[in-house]
Amino acid sequence: MILSSLLSHVGYIRIRGSSQAEVTGITCDSREVRPGTMFVCIPGIHKDGHEFARQAIGAGASVVIMEEGNPIAKKEEKSISGMASVVLVASARKAFSYLSAAFYGYPMRSMVSVAITGTKGKTTTAYMIHGILCGAGIKTGLIGTNGAFVDGKKLELSHTTPEAHELQRILREMKNAGCTHVVMEVSSQGFKMERVAGLHFTYGIFTNLSQDHIGPGEHESFEDYLYQKSRLFTSCDVGIVNRDDMWVKEMTARATCRLVTFGMGEADYQASPPVFYKDSHMLGCEYQLGGKEEASVFLPLPGEYNVKNSLAAIAAADQMGISAETARKALREVHVPGRMEVVSGNNHLWVIVDYAHNEVSMENLLETLKAYEPRDLICVFGCGGNRSRLRRFGMGRAAGKWADVSVITADNSRYEPVESIIQDIEKGFQETEGRYVVIPERREAIAYAVSHGKKGDIIAIIGKGHEDYQEANGKRIHFSDREEAEKALVKYK
Repeated sequence: MILSSLLSHVGYIRIRGSSQAEVTGITCDSREVRPGTMFVCIPGIHKDGHEFARQAIGAGASVVIMEEGNPIAKKEEKSISGMASVVLVASARKAFSYLSAAFYGYPMRSMVSVAITGTKGKTTTAYMIHGILCGAGIKTGLIGTNGAFVDGKKLELSHTTPEAHELQRILREMKNAGCTHVVMEVSSQGFKMERVAGLHFTYGIFTNLSQDHIGPGEHESFEDYLYQKSRLFTSCDVGIVNRDDMWVKEMTARATCRLVTFGMGEADYQASPPVFYKDSHMLGCEYQLGGKEEASVFLPLPGEYNVKNSLAAIAAADQMGISAETARKALREVHVPGRMEVVSGNNHLWVIVDYAHNEVSMENLLETLKAYEPRDLICVFGCGGNRSRLRRFGMGRAAGKWADVSVITADNSRYEPVESIIQDIEKGFQETEGRYVVIPERREAIAYAVSHGKKGDIIAIIGKGHEDYQEANGKRIHFSDREEAEKALVKYK
């Protein structure tokens, strides 16, 4: 593709060098550069892509996109323009998104798209909608926290919402595979980092909002967090929103789309209070759907919040012309890895693996499990390093309030000492009367919980969910909560 053709799709300030340079790829990672690649200099949290412009040119970059006003760009623009074409733009991140879409031929424009945002429930809701669409015989791609799924193939992702070039490449792969629909999670960072700049969705879904992702490297305030998520409703045709959420008015205040509501109370799609069910391999619930559609809906997932997730999925399906009966059948079979996932056990000891990694999601999960009246509710958890310390205090409070006993352990400590993270969690416990033990090694903590579990207990192993790794000191090692729980169940039960 010729540079001038790509630039016709994005505003730019000036170009130095040939506008006829051949572009064979696009990236913001200098390690991915090959001859003919367009390299976009993205200012990051820890590193500035402008620092790697010369490295990218050395690897064969034919075009470098730089940001006007960047100190490194001011210094390097003229000197490197003799080695590659240099384009100056107002926002490198926005330009990266627009250029990526143009390079891959705007694949989403000819697809029905569903974007889901919210603090909790994005992944579960995405799986539910994907399942319904597939059940209706519609070939559908899925993008989110658990990875991207194209024609039965899984692609690992580094972010819930991938960087612009990765996102557009995946969308193009989906389109080429025959997908007519795509369901994707759109995180607040996806908006803030302009990974979805220029995209317009057919449907936008808001699940809920609570304090999270506020701190260094994330959002500077709750107001910014809310604003970034609310941008979904200025970039979709139909907004499907949780009427029960306390922030729904603020989330939709700037909306330019048609709005549809769901909730436990008066809404376009509503549910009766759920009835809970459990057996040796499942914790589920059933409710009556009302409003625009009526049906009896069974979920192999527990809790009112999963009822609301399913309402969002049913609303989206109905708006697409898919019957409640088709949705009901698909929801009965839904399975979401790492989200309220029951690990096979025996002696009626339930072991749950879940991704809950903040105070609100942890409190919702534990309160939900309490409703199933376990003999004891045992919680195994830690907290991620290099994130807001407030999250640790909050998770300690939630565990102390709802669990009968907790086992505090390591999560992804990243570059922080596990001991320091655990001490912060303990401070949260001090505000409660909760009982706990500390076992820093996560494998040992899981084994301890299972070995001490009795008939009728529920053990919740939370924080990592679907993740199959543990990250510490810059290294990732294979680690799966589910695998470790299965091993412990065989050994101790």
